[in-house]
Amino acid sequence: MMVSKDEVVHAMQNLNNALAASHPNSETARYVQQTLKDLIKSEGIAFTGTLQTFFNMAPSIKLSDSFAFNETEKGLWDKVFSFKQLGNNLWGASL
Repeated sequence: MMVSKDEVVHAMQNLNNALAASHPNSETARYVQQTLKDLIKSEGIAFTGTLQTFFNMAPSIKLSDSFAFNETEKGLWDKVFSFKQLGNNLWGASL
């Protein structure tokens, strides 16, 4: 199954919007927002690299914040992280 850049960006935008609404000053919200900006302007290898860095860094940034996700945020976070299962080797053709 190929995933488009648009699908990933859309999922990240939804997560960004939810976090901006409920935890706007958190490290997690800032990191998601910056990653979203980077994803929008990157292509190909840069896109997958940015996404991989997010998958590596985001869980520890989230852990350092002192709030719990609500049900909506948890679902959006899980949606973004579902793309991790695809692995970098499956991305190239659709980007």
